Amino acid sequence: GHKHALEEVLGDPKILAQLEDTKVAREVTVLERFLRMISTDPDRAYYGYASVRKAQDQLAIDSLLVTDQLFRADNVQTRKRYVQLVEDVRDSGGQVYIFSTMHVSGQQLHQVSGVAAILRYPLPEIEEEVQEEDEDEEEESEDEEYDPNRRIREDIEDMGFA
Repeated sequence: GHKHALEEVLGDPKILAQLEDTKVAREVTVLERFLRMISTDPDRAYYGYASVRKAQDQLAIDSLLVTDQLFRADNVQTRKRYVQLVEDVRDSGGQVYIFSTMHVSGQQLHQVSGVAAILRYPLPEIEEEVQEEDEDEEEESEDEEYDPNRRIREDIEDMGFA
């Protein structure tokens, strides 16, 4: 029946290659659009987790660009943060593009933090808010002592062993 025919078509390496080329072409197109927008309409193009998260908190993300490498981060909290961001963007009607860092476009995105967003409308205040928070965090982090085992304890807790 139809299922067998579909399996046969998707089992063809040529067709799989064409499908992959189509996915990569979409990713390259959206990345080029993002890079152009940084120059032409910077209040609608943000990168870095803090800026992108703030844009999503205002339901402003039209297209989220994220590298697959962020989902393989050593820190469990980091992985969870990006999974939640992807789910939130999808839930609010945004498009999500997950880039392979094995491809040039994914490597380019990785160079600008691995996460970027094209917004539905301009949000010029995001950059100022993120800069203020960064300054506040720097002051706080100077007060904290470095604990090399903190990440290990957090990972153990996240896995439910503590």
